[in-house]
Amino acid sequence: MKCNKIQHLCILGLIFIMTCLIQTTAWPQQGFSKKSVDWRYNPDIEFHLHYRIALDDSAFQVYFSIHFPANGDIQDQADLDYEVRSSIDADEVLYNRTLNHHIQGLGRDGSSELFHIEVPDANNFNMMFLNLKLRESGRSYTWDIPLVSETMYPPPDFILYDHSSNLPVCGDYLHVSDSLIIRDLKNKEREYFVYFYDTDFDVADPPMYRLKRTVSKDMEISSTFMIQSDIAFSFEKEGLYFIQSDTASLSGFGIRVENDFYPRITSITHLVEPLVYLSTSEEIEKLLNTEDVRTSFETFWLDLAKSEVGARDLIKKYYDRIGEANSLFTNYKKGWKSDMGMIYTIVGPPDEVYRSEGKESWYYKNPGRNQIVVFNFLKLKNLFCDDHYMLVRDNQYKSFWFKAIDRWRKGMN
Repeated sequence: MKCNKIQHLCILGLIFIMTCLIQTTAWPQQGFSKKSVDWRYNPDIEFHLHYRIALDDSAFQVYFSIHFPANGDIQDQADLDYEVRSSIDADEVLYNRTLNHHIQGLGRDGSSELFHIEVPDANNFNMMFLNLKLRESGRSYTWDIPLVSETMYPPPDFILYDHSSNLPVCGDYLHVSDSLIIRDLKNKEREYFVYFYDTDFDVADPPMYRLKRTVSKDMEISSTFMIQSDIAFSFEKEGLYFIQSDTASLSGFGIRVENDFYPRITSITHLVEPLVYLSTSEEIEKLLNTEDVRTSFETFWLDLAKSEVGARDLIKKYYDRIGEANSLFTNYKKGWKSDMGMIYTIVGPPDEVYRSEGKESWYYKNPGRNQIVVFNFLKLKNLFCDDHYMLVRDNQYKSFWFKAIDRWRKGMN
């Protein structure tokens, strides 16, 4: 293997786009991007969806899981169809089908049902929209799934399966106890190259500051090994993995592996880490360097909430938010460390969300004023995932951000 490093996760030389941050109107006015998809980040949503894409010689193989917290068969609760267009805002439908549960359903894993859709690899077949309509409530949801874009590397020609359920892995992370199998789309026997990165990624910078760190073009690979197709294996260490069938290609399958409690945080040391968003560097250093971390951790929250009952309530609210951020935004790094995870943790789910080509905008209503605070995220090309977004930072966020932090520190959330 002549490759010792994998290209780093983001394109260097990103030019930050300056946009207006405080607006009263300026809603997107055309195509899919005029529809708010804030439901994607609602922790109480009626369903959750995850997907993975592979590519063979002639078609995109789209695998996705739909999780209904209330259980029950999806065919009894919802109608599904999908369509393909040339872009996220294109009016013309190039290809559309109704999803047949008996033909395209792969099976059930707990409260999740999995499906497989084959989309021809044709000219301008760039964006798939999965439409889900709940029969009882009548509510409809559309999930945009990019097949081809400038911010994506080619999908792999294999898929990762859960050994115990014999179903594809569609989520954004795995657990160390998971037993897995790699399968070639053409059922060929082959070996796969696996790269392990034991990188402790930095937490997100505050939204009003420019990034000042030097970003390396490469990340050091901690170890490499081979895996044979159709033979069960497990990832023994927590961290980031990248699997390839061909090292001469940039195509591959990236996945994070975490402990069995993830997305929740249970270790006392790991509980301290997310306090970086609420604390000064001196407070964090004191918490990490004390002989009794647990007592210092409890004292920190007690000082904020002023009572044991208030402290317990505040701790639950904060780490529920951290767990939700991990569930929603984990990609090449833990969800709470991402830009979106940081905003979600401190401010909460956005009131409105609009997605367009290469961009996502979160709108927050500013109580007591006829204004809206907008966080804009740019989608960057990333070797390990296809949903890497970076916040466009600006000092105009300062007042809004410090007020949100102050509410946590005063126990007002």
